[in-house]
Amino acid sequence: MPGRFSGLMNALYDPKKRQFLGRDGAGWTKLGVFYFFFYLGLAGFFCAMLAVFMAVSPRDHPRYYDKSSRMATRSNPLTPGLGFRPQPDPDKNLIFIDKTAPSNEPNPNAKSLDQYLQIFYWKQNTAEEKEYYNERKSASKKSGKFDISGTKCQNDTQYGYAVGKPCVLVKMNKIVGFEPIPGTTLDDEQSHTPPCKTKANAVSIHCHGEYPADEDSIGDITYYSEDGEDKQCGSLSTDWFPYEGKVNRQDVYQAPYIWVQFLTPKPNVLINVMCRVYGQNIHFDKKSGRALTRFQIYVKDSSKAVPSRQAGDI
Repeated sequence: MPGRFSGLMNALYDPKKRQFLGRDGAGWTKLGVFYFFFYLGLAGFFCAMLAVFMAVSPRDHPRYYDKSSRMATRSNPLTPGLGFRPQPDPDKNLIFIDKTAPSNEPNPNAKSLDQYLQIFYWKQNTAEEKEYYNERKSASKKSGKFDISGTKCQNDTQYGYAVGKPCVLVKMNKIVGFEPIPGTTLDDEQSHTPPCKTKANAVSIHCHGEYPADEDSIGDITYYSEDGEDKQCGSLSTDWFPYEGKVNRQDVYQAPYIWVQFLTPKPNVLINVMCRVYGQNIHFDKKSGRALTRFQIYVKDSSKAVPSRQAGDI
């Protein structure tokens, strides 16, 4: 054992040759200097390649977009989806309204809507935004701020959630270069009668219960759009399109949206809602989720409780 221990110690440090792990001080110095400049050159090469990549890449939009991107294929034409708010929990599509909650407590759905609108619509104009607006034609709506005023869906009324008449914000997802065309597709006309009237300068959005039981529970709906109020459909003006990307890496574009207010949803029942958008170049596909969005509404009201066998459980 002493011999083995002595041999191990000599392998680590040889006092006769003054070597540590087989190298003396000069050898370790040369090795350290070599690897220092090696990794310095490697880091410099990486930074140079990254700078070249950033220099040749577009700053404010993808290199390939619209029909030139992988979003459009032969079997799947380029079609945007829809999004909705509020969404207090990003992992769930349930909008839960508790009419039994104390009125002095903040409503989580109204808070979610306030946060979303504050970030994307209520923010103050920056210098880049003002320059962007001034450079665009005044006749183009996409050069200004989007706003729907004079509706019952306002933050001072908690967007109707306090009284069980929830307002849901529905918008079209942004696709660079995509410009919707008003109307309907041939497949829509052959499969069913579109519920919305065709407008010359707007695409329509319609919401309904996804299943027959949901149609019975969803109740009356009112749509608030930029051009007014409607009982059948909401509309998005095509003057807001196309989305052209960011400006100096700042997203100054404001996507148009509509308010969908559910006036008489059946309480204590889970309601599946599907909203879809109509357009000549917007191809609906329920399985893949194109041109639509889904969410669920549940209004808790203990004063109108129903037997558990008749109520939807969540």
